[in-house]
Amino acid sequence: MILTLLPIFWKLTEAESHCSLGKCQTYGLDINGDAMENSELVGHVFHESATMNPIQCHMWCVDDCRCLSFNYKENNERKACELNEGSHYTNESSLKHSPGSRYYNLRREFSQKKHHATSCDGDVTCVNGCCKNNPCQNGGTCTEICEPTSVRYNCSCPAKFIGRHCEKRKSCQAYKAAGEKSSGLYTITDDSDQSFQVFCDFDSEPGFAWNLIQSFSLSKKDIFGASIADGILHFDEIVFFDYDDDNAISGDHPNWQAYLIIPANLAWLGAQSTHWRATCRYDTDGVVYTDYMKTSLANFNILSPQTQSGTCHKFEFMNIRGHECLNCTAPLWYEKDENSLHTDSDKNICEFNGKTSAVYNEDNFGGYGAVNPLHRCSSGPNATTQVWLGGQ
Repeated sequence: MILTLLPIFWKLTEAESHCSLGKCQTYGLDINGDAMENSELVGHVFHESATMNPIQCHMWCVDDCRCLSFNYKENNERKACELNEGSHYTNESSLKHSPGSRYYNLRREFSQKKHHATSCDGDVTCVNGCCKNNPCQNGGTCTEICEPTSVRYNCSCPAKFIGRHCEKRKSCQAYKAAGEKSSGLYTITDDSDQSFQVFCDFDSEPGFAWNLIQSFSLSKKDIFGASIADGILHFDEIVFFDYDDDNAISGDHPNWQAYLIIPANLAWLGAQSTHWRATCRYDTDGVVYTDYMKTSLANFNILSPQTQSGTCHKFEFMNIRGHECLNCTAPLWYEKDENSLHTDSDKNICEFNGKTSAVYNEDNFGGYGAVNPLHRCSSGPNATTQVWLGGQ
């Protein structure tokens, strides 16, 4: 038996009806019944497979509620079917010239009356079955959309997630919420669908996740803080609330020796976070609570323009060289072109007292105009300091 293909332009002679939850669905082709020759919809394929002919590809599209259109391609003896979760109506710019390809738009209509093809537009009781198996990930809520030429459903995403199916993560906190347990590099996506890499720490505290925004070794401190030239102390400190892309260091490639995130990415992570912290030698030692400080952005917002010169601020946890306090105040210095973010354990001006074993004007967690080898961040030229944003 020889299979004779219908012409490229065809029209179904009988509508196929299916019922879902008592609501009947009637499917048909685009009213023109036309294929667009030498064209394909790019960037919206959710399923690809070999096929016998365009008719089979059309039936697969009909049977999947996500499918709004399909591409049919012939390459020598191979015939391929690509189902699209979009169409030239929803994504006109995605329709591209493609020699040898054919693009077909699918028209769907739904009705509560069996064998009667009417649009569900305006019919609030209409269902299309797209949410039956819930395509939304990470706790997203699926809502069916019955307009025949639009997307078939919408996913309302939890706050930490983004994307068509809530599959993209907005921060390290989102990866942890999705079950990730191994600290390392992860891809973050912002509201404009731009992606960037962040090092995520999932191991520090139950429920908390941290996004690395800065790291540098003591030998690289001049890039981030005070420097001495010709016997004169020079200040060119970078503050998180005011720096340019040109000041970002290895901004697209997190590393431990010299890294400062791109300002736009920092602002995005700040909007997702509730806390910040500083650590020492995370790259070699992991999380150690000796020489560690943490507080909330509500207590002190490192992303907010300000001038701080030894003023006291509350910290949830502060430890320097083993001197430790919880929910206590400690001094901070933080001024553009004057002081990069740091505390000074030599100054007993707030509740925290780290004077024992301190050196004169000792800087901790940044600045490093005066260093103490007993402080883990400044214990040697390769000792590193990290600053993180994070939350639950």
